Amino acid sequence: MQPSVEDQDLARTLAVLHRQVALRYGAAARAAGLTLQQAEILCQLERSTPSFGELAQLLGCDKTNITGLVDRLERRDLVRRAPDPADRRVSRATLTDAGRKASREIREGFARIVAEHCATLPASDRGALNRLGSAAAQALGTQA
Repeated sequence: MQPSVEDQDLARTLAVLHRQVALRYGAAARAAGLTLQQAEILCQLERSTPSFGELAQLLGCDKTNITGLVDRLERRDLVRRAPDPADRRVSRATLTDAGRKASREIREGFARIVAEHCATLPASDRGALNRLGSAAAQALGTQA
C-alpha cells in the first residue's frame, strides 16, 4: 500500500517530534549523569522487573547491548541483577534505591524541560497534544 500524502506528512511530523523529544530527554539524562539509553532502562525498571531479553525488546535493541548497559548501571549501584524465581537461568534487572532516585530525577527534569519549552502552548493545545500523543503511541505500539 502506498502511503497517502497525509500519512507521509504525519510520519515526517512524528520523526521531527521524536528527534526533539530525544534531545530533551537526553538533556535530562545527562543532567543526572547518565546516557539516554541508561535513563530509558531506569525508567522502564520503575514499572517492572524485566529479563534482559524482555528489556532489549522493550527498548528495541540487542540483548548484548542491555548486558553492557546494565553492567555500567550496576557498577554505579543504580541497578542490580536478580535471579528469576521461576527460572534460575534468567536474570532480571531491578532498581536500587539510588536507581529509583535517579529515575525520579530524570522524569522530573524532563517534565521541567517540557514545561519550559511548551509554556507558550495554550492549555487546550497541551491537552489535545497529550490525548493525540497517547493515541499515536498506542496505535504505533499495536502489532499488525
